[in-house]
Amino acid sequence: MDSTALARAYRSLLDAAQALTAAVPVLGAEDRATADWTLGHIALSDGMLAAVARDVLAGRPARIDNTAAMEPAALARLTATTSHAGRVALVRRHAGELLGLVEALSPHQAAALIQARLVDRTGRQVFDGRLAWEEVVRMRAEEHLPGHAATLAALHPAAGRA
Repeated sequence: MDSTALARAYRSLLDAAQALTAAVPVLGAEDRATADWTLGHIALSDGMLAAVARDVLAGRPARIDNTAAMEPAALARLTATTSHAGRVALVRRHAGELLGLVEALSPHQAAALIQARLVDRTGRQVFDGRLAWEEVVRMRAEEHLPGHAATLAALHPAAGRA
């Protein structure tokens, strides 16, 4: 499966996260919490998506449920046990794993339908249905990661926020 757009989205996200690293100590508490949540959420959701990609590659039924990547306690645990630089490294590692799995998928596997249950930050279900895996990857590359990259970029002191 072509991973060009997904790789580009990760590069942009990681560039924004890395640029923010030196500024983290001077960020206000709210901006720091936003950066922590964003990177933690991406790291947790990438781990979940890699597991789904492994299921698709193996021909097993695949299911996405992003609850764990949105759960406040899981995000708090990750933030408490990692630094900003550590979370950036975790996102980089998980992104590399996910990209490798996506690249290994055949066109037939990319078109596989998976069951998806998605919740928002409050835990409210916003989607429950079937999606093609390639659509999940497209949304991640074109919507999800760019939105988070923009959030991180806007936190940088050079963006006039801090």
